[in-house]
Amino acid sequence: MSTVLATGRSAAAASRRAVLLCVVTTAVVAATELLVGYTFSLLSVTAEGLHTLADLLDSLVALVLVSIAIRPPDKSHPFGHGKFDSLAGVIEGLCVAASGVWAIVAAVRALLGLAPADPRPGPPAIAAMLAASVLYVIVSRMVLRIARQTGSAAVYAEGMHLLTHVYITGGLVVALSLAWVAERAGWPHAQRIDPVVAKVLGVYLVFVGIRIVWVGCVQLSDAALPTGERERLADCLREFSAHFVEVHAVRTRRAGAERHIDIHLVVPGTASVDNAHELAHRIERRVVEVLPGAHLLVHVEPASPEMLRRHEARGGVGGVLVDESYAPEHEGTHHGDALAHRTR
Repeated sequence: MSTVLATGRSAAAASRRAVLLCVVTTAVVAATELLVGYTFSLLSVTAEGLHTLADLLDSLVALVLVSIAIRPPDKSHPFGHGKFDSLAGVIEGLCVAASGVWAIVAAVRALLGLAPADPRPGPPAIAAMLAASVLYVIVSRMVLRIARQTGSAAVYAEGMHLLTHVYITGGLVVALSLAWVAERAGWPHAQRIDPVVAKVLGVYLVFVGIRIVWVGCVQLSDAALPTGERERLADCLREFSAHFVEVHAVRTRRAGAERHIDIHLVVPGTASVDNAHELAHRIERRVVEVLPGAHLLVHVEPASPEMLRRHEARGGVGGVLVDESYAPEHEGTHHGDALAHRTR
């Protein structure tokens, strides 16, 4: 099923609602997990409680950065504040990984006898983790749906973070149940189950944190839009192929929920400025319909003889070169050829 992407203020409002929902959820669950972990001396539950508490701080940071990211362009940020959204994702991913490292260290210390461990698993702890798992399932699905609609790296990070808790709390339900049964059966190594589970969960958190950081870093590094979005952009441009000679030097990047697209629109040298300007606006309106949150910059240039020959060879259909390697040094040649052609 395709997802309709939110635009402008609706995307910003949806992002804020998603982060606020995460804040409330993590606050409630963190308090519960820390209480249960402390009461029953469960290292795995305490580690998850501290992880959730770190999530709460992350969510508050994300809330601040998302609020900055939705600000309109200003004198100091003429291209907008979208990258603050990506920065929030990176910060949260680092915190997830750090929580995983803490869990690994704490578990290893317990297993080596360097820290006291007297876990007491039982029905209350199992029920608490089961309730937390169900809550996380519901909230994470809602948040990830909003992330797909808005394209927000910060909201995606929040959703993925909550999704990790689904697996963690679900795993804790199983692990605590096994530990409880083993303890009641008198198994001599029953108390080692809890730190072993904490260690496994710590490794999982490290990998999830790296994945979240990667998503934010891709946006901060001005990587191109995903292949699917570039294909939709190309299809959109082809709708106007009867009105231009060629579109090349297409550059795309993402900044949070914003998409920045530059294109070179080649028209016949005899085209008027008014006609080229009107065509550029028509293309821009269509691109925003197809890729909400897009900011299109159109550079109009006259066709060189070689471009006109290619245009004629295509039967008068404008070429769309979205994935052509951008080579700035070619632009002087294009302009020079076109100028020479017009002055002959």
